[in-house]
Amino acid sequence: MSIRKKLVFSYIAMIAIPALLLVLTVLLAASAFMQDSGAETAGSKGGVPFAAIRNLFDGRSEVRSGLRFVAQHDPKLLGDAAFLQETESELAKVEAGLLVLSGGGEIAYASQGLNAVEVKKQLAEDKSNNEQGRGAGWGPPWKRDDFSKLSLNQIAFTAADGQPGTVVIVSDMEPVARFFRRFFPTVLLTLVGTLILTNGLLTYFVSRSIIKPLYALKDAASHIREGNLEHRLQQQPLNRQDEIGQLSRSFEEMRVRLQASIGAQLQLEQSRKELLANISHDLKTPITGIQGCVECLQGGVADTEEKRSKYLDMIASKTSDMNRMIEELLLYSTLDIGKLPFNWERLDAAAYIQMTADELRHDPRMAGIALTYVNSGLIDKPAWIRADREKLNRALLNIVGNSLAHMEQEPRELRFTLLVNTEATTVTVRIADNGTGISAEALPLVFNQFYRAEQSRRTQAGSSGLGLTIVKQIIEEHRGTVEAQSVVGQGTSITIKLPLLLEDADYGLPRGDQL
Repeated sequence: MSIRKKLVFSYIAMIAIPALLLVLTVLLAASAFMQDSGAETAGSKGGVPFAAIRNLFDGRSEVRSGLRFVAQHDPKLLGDAAFLQETESELAKVEAGLLVLSGGGEIAYASQGLNAVEVKKQLAEDKSNNEQGRGAGWGPPWKRDDFSKLSLNQIAFTAADGQPGTVVIVSDMEPVARFFRRFFPTVLLTLVGTLILTNGLLTYFVSRSIIKPLYALKDAASHIREGNLEHRLQQQPLNRQDEIGQLSRSFEEMRVRLQASIGAQLQLEQSRKELLANISHDLKTPITGIQGCVECLQGGVADTEEKRSKYLDMIASKTSDMNRMIEELLLYSTLDIGKLPFNWERLDAAAYIQMTADELRHDPRMAGIALTYVNSGLIDKPAWIRADREKLNRALLNIVGNSLAHMEQEPRELRFTLLVNTEATTVTVRIADNGTGISAEALPLVFNQFYRAEQSRRTQAGSSGLGLTIVKQIIEEHRGTVEAQSVVGQGTSITIKLPLLLEDADYGLPRGDQL
């Protein structure tokens, strides 16, 4: 659930829960307080709480209406004791009494238990309030004066002898006043308490669900700031499905990527250190040899022309080794930073590999080595590839040079194989030798920079250890792959796979010669 939905539901709950509790409080308080105040009537027990008060006032209204009708149409009944007693009985059911006053203010009839003197005094006070403009019924319900007094309803009539009179219906408002004095404060306090409790709890839980994962993010950020990238974010915020969960997952992904990036940077730094160490070591050997030859020439050790020629040949050889190492290092660095330009064209792989094999047969280094070329693919059709002929030739020669350096057993053999797979749209070039081979432990590392499998291959003088690394970089620039297979004592094969171009497609590449 999103944070927005949580906030909307919490706002709805802040309104709905207090409203529901307020309704329950009103019903329970009304029922309880009316029982305590005695405001229930027989007909309202077990019913709606406020029905008791409604029935109370309805009963008084019915009796008052009947007396008003009698006063207007048959006032002589107001002098009949039997009628007055019957009316008194009806009023007693609704907690009211009856007082009949003659024209002179004399008490003609009073209900049993009614304090007629107190009623007459209150009548005088009500008359005074009406003259001052303050009628009964002003102020809050729980502070109104008419609730703290008797309720007096006066009905004027004319007696049979022509004298004016007054019928006063006296209602006891104390039960109702006691109910409202307890009911309204209780409801108000319940409403305030419910609002405070509900809003407080909802605010706490909603804010806690937001603030707690934010503190977890803050703690994780502090660890990253201190360089501790191993500290994982807690699982709880990662499992959330809201915006904080999305932020947490993005944060964790950033930490993992940052850790990988720093690891790669450290590895690169380590590689640079190894680069310097290997360069220093590999250059020191020929330089030491050159220095020794120079000292022999300067010291007169080479006292004959034959010796001087021998030392000069050694200097030339060491210089050539150094030059080759520096060239490979420069090529590797240029490939590594992506600054070496490639001249792409469409080449017929079959014709190109055939030409390379033919050129190698005339190479002095191939003396005593049986070189064969087998085309297992499309013999009659060209196998087009996207390639830079010079860079690809450099990769093939590096592989051949690596094989030549580790051929010790006779007869020495080198085999070129071309395989075209039209279904997989690949051209495979495999160069295999019958040299010393590479151990299974060293085989996955042969394409790493400066790696030499010294236990299974001897280090060649002038070798930089970058030959196969450069091969891998060049082949990957050709969008291909390279891998090695080897068995110790039986030989090694390097397999190159390049994408096959469709013969009738136009790739915007210049077409190479039909080699």
